[in-house]
Amino acid sequence: MSDAVAAPAPLSRWAALAAALATGLLIAAPWLDFSLWPLAWVAFAPLLLALERAGSRRQALRLGFVAGLATNIPAFFWLVYTMHVFGGFPYVLALFLYACLSALSATQFVLFAAGVRALGFGPLGLAVPVLWVALEFLFPNLFPWRMGNSQFEATLLLQSGDLAGPYLLSFVLLWASAGLALALRKPRRWPPLAAAGAAAALLVAYGLWRMPMVQVAIDAARVVQVGLVQGNIGLREKGNIALFEINLDTYRALSAPLQDRVDLLIWPESVAQEWVEGGTARLPTEAHPYPGTRAPLLYGGLAFEYPPPGGQPRLFNSAFLIDGAGKVYGRYDKRVLLPFGEYIPGASLLPWLYSLSPQTGQFTPGDGLVTLDLPGKLRLAPLICYEDVPADGARTMTANGADLLLTIFNDAWFGNSMAPYQHEAIAVWRAVENRRYFVRVGNAGVTGLVDPFGRVLARLGMFTAETLRAEVRPLHLATVYTRVGDVFAWTVTAVAAAWLLWRRWRARSAG
Repeated sequence: MSDAVAAPAPLSRWAALAAALATGLLIAAPWLDFSLWPLAWVAFAPLLLALERAGSRRQALRLGFVAGLATNIPAFFWLVYTMHVFGGFPYVLALFLYACLSALSATQFVLFAAGVRALGFGPLGLAVPVLWVALEFLFPNLFPWRMGNSQFEATLLLQSGDLAGPYLLSFVLLWASAGLALALRKPRRWPPLAAAGAAAALLVAYGLWRMPMVQVAIDAARVVQVGLVQGNIGLREKGNIALFEINLDTYRALSAPLQDRVDLLIWPESVAQEWVEGGTARLPTEAHPYPGTRAPLLYGGLAFEYPPPGGQPRLFNSAFLIDGAGKVYGRYDKRVLLPFGEYIPGASLLPWLYSLSPQTGQFTPGDGLVTLDLPGKLRLAPLICYEDVPADGARTMTANGADLLLTIFNDAWFGNSMAPYQHEAIAVWRAVENRRYFVRVGNAGVTGLVDPFGRVLARLGMFTAETLRAEVRPLHLATVYTRVGDVFAWTVTAVAAAWLLWRRWRARSAG
């Protein structure tokens, strides 16, 4: 491993393995209990110390793989339940697929170990956060978590999201681990830890400075009342055609006390199972999920479009904004589909894959990002399910004038696990990045209201049938992140690439 100071003696195989396991478990811990967020600040130190003392490049890569497995297997084990229940895969096959996905995700750590092996810690330990953030930004994880997301409960630290999304916080987290590792090694090096501490202090200072500014805009904005309806329809009942109307009756009954007290009712993803033809301007009575509602309704439903001659029908998971008479103000089709739930990766080339999982849908991604306008009240940025995990949808729709973010979803597929809360912890960044209120409405939880600081102001329970009357304020703040997106992450990625190329050129020149 390249560094300015000669590398110390290698660790024993078992000590190195324990260090890699420790890093993985420390990273995973906040994802299992968000109150453990401070652990993320030291999580990478054991692995970094082990990588520095690895006897060979091969051993370093193995340590990275172990750390990756130790992170992914416990943190996201709920994926087994999802593939089994949602996708319909036999449990043994779901376990096998999860093992494959975990191994794939662990490759991110393998690449990180290779980069650290090549660059060392770098000046002030900066090579470590540069490498990690570049990988965090580019690596195609099925569940795209970021180290910054682990700080869900540390509100002050989230505020840099309106500058750089979660990546600046991830950068400082990794810098802190690198600084700690250098402070623990012999000879000890304290400046990197001091520099990382100063960076963390600047994040806190930015939060203390920025939050009052945003609060002024909140206080000046008008109030709009929205009604969030969580019906808690079970998976079997939701998919039983004989119960479709009964399920809607549940949502109507829950909504009735709210309809005269709110400006907008919101129901979750795919509540209505009546297929609606694309381009419909007014729903027929039999397709209206809540005829005569006195408040406009946004609900999740199903849309279809006729194919070209000889083609297959296009099926969409959609959000509809309508009034009580059935007028359709707008429709949004989900663009980011859930693998193994709404489609099977590769099945367009190998259609027989659907025979392995007959419950998996065959939906088509939507064609574009559109806002839904409630005249005189709101311009909504509608997202469906995991579309609030990547940042581009919310950012683009905010740039196009949306003044409220909205997600309708159904996280019941993840069972009684941490998955719905992990989903929420990632999604709240969309509120901070764009400085918008964010309403999230799920079939079984966790339905809630997120403010522009990323705080969950109100939340309904898991697997409960209840409603929430929430106050939102349409905002028109334009943030750095909304304007320029992931410039910080791209810059770090470019630095990482240039640094690695320079190191390779230097090694070849020396040889």
